[in-house]
Amino acid sequence: MVVLGGLIPLDDRVSWVPAGSAGFQPSNCYLLTEGQSRLLVDSGLAVHSQEILADLAGLIGEGGSVSMFFTRSEMDCVSNLEPIARRFDIERLFTGGVINPFDAFDDLSRMALRGRRHQIDEKRTGEGDSLARAAQIEVAPGRVLEIESPLLRLLPTFWGWDEETGTLFTSDTFTHGVMDRPDSPRIIDSTIQDTTTAEQVAGHLYAKYEWIPRSTCEPLREWLSEKFAALDPEIIAPSRGCVLRGRDVVRRHLDFMLTALTPQRAYLTPQPA
Repeated sequence: MVVLGGLIPLDDRVSWVPAGSAGFQPSNCYLLTEGQSRLLVDSGLAVHSQEILADLAGLIGEGGSVSMFFTRSEMDCVSNLEPIARRFDIERLFTGGVINPFDAFDDLSRMALRGRRHQIDEKRTGEGDSLARAAQIEVAPGRVLEIESPLLRLLPTFWGWDEETGTLFTSDTFTHGVMDRPDSPRIIDSTIQDTTTAEQVAGHLYAKYEWIPRSTCEPLREWLSEKFAALDPEIIAPSRGCVLRGRDVVRRHLDFMLTALTPQRAYLTPQPA
């Protein structure tokens, strides 16, 4: 798996982070490769299109083929669909919800690409179950990306689980990892000093999900605990924020998230990152 994307300088113009945030937040998309097959998870922000296109060309060759999976139909995930489609061959596009990402294209491009779109639908496994596994995306024969709709979300959102690399793609959750400087590591692992706090995680969580402090969070805690216990991921890969790598790192940040979702924590005023 390769991480692509640029950095977002944090200040009060960025609405999805806590007020007073500083530093830099990575904007991420991810390329999975199996043999000659490739799947791009999200496409990053439009402001980073040139570096994403250049990195893709270096990885798959100019005009190469790639499939795409959007975790959400929001601009930080879909912005670069058109420039990627104009430069590379999109074999398949996996999206959920009711928004057609091709609607912004001209008529010729829309007609040419419409047949390559695959709809991901939410479904339940049984009465009383939370939204559960929705689909499998075949990256290549013998390798699949499991797709699931998480309980923690606003708009239609999908997480992806890549058992091959132990990576859980969490879209707009676990986005709290920020960098002090542009040249700081964009991956938090055991080789660096991790200064993340529960207050920082809570601040980023509440900035995105402003309803959490007024909600009963126990179902979210139970769902997250059960999901991570079942998968035991090695890597958390969000659409924004630092990648979290290593099971000890993942467990620590899961604990931060669970703490942020406790009733007493939800009514505290989080500190800026």
